[in-house]
Amino acid sequence: YFVSYKSRLENGVSLNSAISEEEGSFGRIFVSLIKAGEMSGSLAENLEFLSVWLERDNNLRKQINGVLLYPKIVLSAVILLGGGLTIFILPKLVPMFTSLHVELPLITRAVLNISLFTQKYWLYVIAGIFLLWLVIFLIFKIPKMRYFYHKTLVFFPYVKRFVVGYQLALFSQLMGTLLKSGISIDEALEIAYVGTSNMYYKKVLREIIDRINKGISLVNTMTGYPELYPTNSMSVLSVGENSGTLEESFFKISDFWTKDILDRTKMLPTIIEPVLLVVIAVAVSLIAMSIILPIYKLTGNLGV
Repeated sequence: YFVSYKSRLENGVSLNSAISEEEGSFGRIFVSLIKAGEMSGSLAENLEFLSVWLERDNNLRKQINGVLLYPKIVLSAVILLGGGLTIFILPKLVPMFTSLHVELPLITRAVLNISLFTQKYWLYVIAGIFLLWLVIFLIFKIPKMRYFYHKTLVFFPYVKRFVVGYQLALFSQLMGTLLKSGISIDEALEIAYVGTSNMYYKKVLREIIDRINKGISLVNTMTGYPELYPTNSMSVLSVGENSGTLEESFFKISDFWTKDILDRTKMLPTIIEPVLLVVIAVAVSLIAMSIILPIYKLTGNLGV
């Protein structure tokens, strides 16, 4: 790629023309910023803006994924521990219970049936899990299902703060960068529309673009969606729109929501840990009871 671009640039082709042929690889945001930079003579600044935006996007994703790694590991360990006890330990105790004619408690019979079924049909179990994952994956590929899921996240308690904050942080950073590079607000919104990952936001952004094209101001349009664009952010944007410093207002909003998301992300472990402890306690208790109750019943019968 780079050798090809270099040869084209040496032949007098502009950087924008060289990379626009590979828009699928670079993305419309990248190509548009390069084009705006070449037209306005601010290519170096636009490349710097682009690097800041990409770095911020990447850092946000890493922060969130880093916090979610801990519960994923803990839950995986619980599943492996429970599966190991159920499949390898409990079945070995069954012959003893059977030879002594001990009636197994309901919880033990349930866990044992699951264990025996998994041992006998393990290949079908693995295939079933894979098939279930594949079905869920394909369902979320359907646009209507993805839209429903993304809209649900926006209105789901506590989660919505993360979703709205994340979308606003990236959207505002991108809009500020595009406007500062000399791109018109209409074109900037069109580029932001392409770069938006949440389907519900995407639908609302299309409605905002259509209303702006009819002559309605940006702030007046966005205030019609308070669940996506909070009042405090719109107040900052209104000041910027009235004073002609819209890009600076977008940067302020981006900084605020980035900090808010990072602070909430750091607090996540303190919220998740109690929930995980309850889940672990319940799982271990059920497995322990399925093993201990028959033994307790057996010792009681022997005492008699």
